[in-house]
Amino acid sequence: MLLAQKQSIEDLVAENLAKNPYSTGPQLVSMVQKIREKTTKQAVYTALKSLMDSEVVAKVGHNYFLSRVWLSRVNTLFQMQKERETARDAVFDLREGESISYHFPSLLSCDTYWAHVFQILTEWIDPKVPIMILMPHEWFVIGRTEVEKGVFKGFEDHKKLALFTIGGTTPLDTQFKREWKSEYVQTHLSNKEKFPRTHHVHIFDDFLIEVFIAEELAKEIDAFYMTHTAVVPEKVAEFESLINKRSAVRMKISRKSKKANRLRKQLLKNFYVPSHNKKD
Repeated sequence: MLLAQKQSIEDLVAENLAKNPYSTGPQLVSMVQKIREKTTKQAVYTALKSLMDSEVVAKVGHNYFLSRVWLSRVNTLFQMQKERETARDAVFDLREGESISYHFPSLLSCDTYWAHVFQILTEWIDPKVPIMILMPHEWFVIGRTEVEKGVFKGFEDHKKLALFTIGGTTPLDTQFKREWKSEYVQTHLSNKEKFPRTHHVHIFDDFLIEVFIAEELAKEIDAFYMTHTAVVPEKVAEFESLINKRSAVRMKISRKSKKANRLRKQLLKNFYVPSHNKKD
């Protein structure tokens, strides 16, 4: 059970028990079927038996719940991973002026590491320095919704201000600005930013994550945004096919304080930054 993007029945059962502890079997069947309609009652009970045999789930009377022993083990693993990943990730070995590049066969394969580094830097960055994000569109909320929910929760959990500059004013861009705003998220929409449509930039203090995609793919993403006014399931599937298609993607991670400061100053003019988010 990995709670991965493609979830098994066991994943769905565990996720629902995390949200609704002490649920009965029939309640779990109903909850799982709301997510995966064709799931049978037998499949849910088979998953429950497997989870109980593995001591992931426990039962008292007719109610099921996640085992505190298992949760403790998972938490210990996460803490071990968290302590080691920062020390071992090549990003933190970069000195001023240095950079490192990675190549990926698709946007989806790039995003797995992209989100990983993004969340590490979100935790690490000085809270007084806003995270600056410059993108043609914030397409993650369509193609990678669950991953993006975790990213936005990180802003709130770590009290980090994220400022998005989006190079589009389509209905979908406006929907992103409206639906994802919070105390820690501000968005500026503009189609006047003179910035390549193939370029995505995230600024974390003096670190920069830059992602470059093929011009053809950039045009296809722009076309999707220009021709859709709302996100519905069948259109999400259409967009997911774009980020899954084979298309070369390059990620460059740099530690360049002058470039980061220049871009941050350029972008900050469109935002209100509270005094506690201003570096001394």
